[in-house]
Amino acid sequence: MKTLVAISALVGMWIWVVRNRGDWHPFLANLAGAGAGLVAIGVVAVLNAALFGTELHEGINIGVSLLAIMTSAGACAGVWMWLANRPQPEHPVARQLLGALCGFVSGVTTLVFFSLTF
Repeated sequence: MKTLVAISALVGMWIWVVRNRGDWHPFLANLAGAGAGLVAIGVVAVLNAALFGTELHEGINIGVSLLAIMTSAGACAGVWMWLANRPQPEHPVARQLLGALCGFVSGVTTLVFFSLTF
């Protein structure tokens, strides 16, 4: 039953994001829908664990895992966008590559920080 609820949350979020994509390309909208659906599965897992208990091992904390993944993804996307919108370097491909590299490093660093802390 919990699996059915999680999969329905994934599909529902995916469909909602794709329908409300605006002027986005359909491929990007589907990628965003898949990512949002995975986040929805994490939220549903946290709510199920809080409301009904969990049969998972006691050492696994789903909420902390979701927080670590969301924070790492936010750091990666934020640094990437920040560096991609800067005026230097002048070539747009170089800005995107630099932003992608620095964003990836910041995301991994944040994930390692959470892994070592919690």
